[in-house]
Amino acid sequence: MCQIYAPFHSLAFPFKGFAVGKATERMDAFRKAKNRAVHYLHYVERYEGHTIFHDISLTFKRTHIKMKKQPRGYGLRCHRAIITICRLIGIKDMYARVSGSLNMLNLTRGLFHGLAHQETHQQLANKKGLHVVEFREECGPLPIVVASPRGALRKDPEPEDEVPDCILDWGEVKATQGVKRSVWSGLKRAAA
Repeated sequence: MCQIYAPFHSLAFPFKGFAVGKATERMDAFRKAKNRAVHYLHYVERYEGHTIFHDISLTFKRTHIKMKKQPRGYGLRCHRAIITICRLIGIKDMYARVSGSLNMLNLTRGLFHGLAHQETHQQLANKKGLHVVEFREECGPLPIVVASPRGALRKDPEPEDEVPDCILDWGEVKATQGVKRSVWSGLKRAAA
């Protein structure tokens, strides 16, 4: 059995899908990736047509991606590959931080996995049996009901053991509290 060496790998994103093509020629690899990607299209739900429904934190192999929902007009502040993919999908406002491995294929797979498994407000309301409300600056302290559960409405509040523990990124907590300083800021040099 003989194996063909394929020095060119191409990652293509036509519309809302992606695929990898391998070939000995660059254009052949791109053509294979493009033709294969059309068969693997993904539908991504968007909140009000411009952002994701909720904050998403995921790990795909060694790539850690943390995506945050942002208000209209914020823009895309993310890794360059995520910016390109989000523009193709139609997401206009999102913050994403990538840590760990920056392998493009793992980054792409992790991003599509996270976007495909996000819950809409209606799905969350049906799952919990509670109303989903949103607080906006223009309405002051009054909540806006975004989704109501279909079927029975739960009368008792959510039990403490069902509320997930949030994993805090201490760098972000310190930055919001204004405590973040360099570890070298208090260092004094010895006299020479």
